[in-house]
Amino acid sequence: MLVTGLILITFTQSYSVAQKEITSATATTSNGYTVINPGETILVYKNLHPAHSPKEAERYGPKYYYTTKSSNVLKDLTKLNLKKEFPENHPFHDALDENFKYDTELISYDDFHKMYKINWILQNNTK
Repeated sequence: MLVTGLILITFTQSYSVAQKEITSATATTSNGYTVINPGETILVYKNLHPAHSPKEAERYGPKYYYTTKSSNVLKDLTKLNLKKEFPENHPFHDALDENFKYDTELISYDDFHKMYKINWILQNNTK
């Protein structure tokens, strides 16, 4: 029982070390990150984990993150995180809820305005 506890502690420690903050400077293409909307206010990063084989890539879809001018640390692209990023902008919060039912929809592109929808919504709901 003691040996199992030591192994678990070692695994937990090594896992936590691997979970460093990713910033816009370290989110490079060689690390599997791509900025999908350069020049927009909310920069969206697509990450394909390089450890999966092309065959497994279908099972493990890309993950999406974002940064803003106020923080270069990548955060999960979720409605909750976007609301926290703009805490006083309640029209933006309401527009997110009105336009996106699921977090997976946050990567929607607006063909008419030629920009990602979250940026269009932010631009039109800024106090």
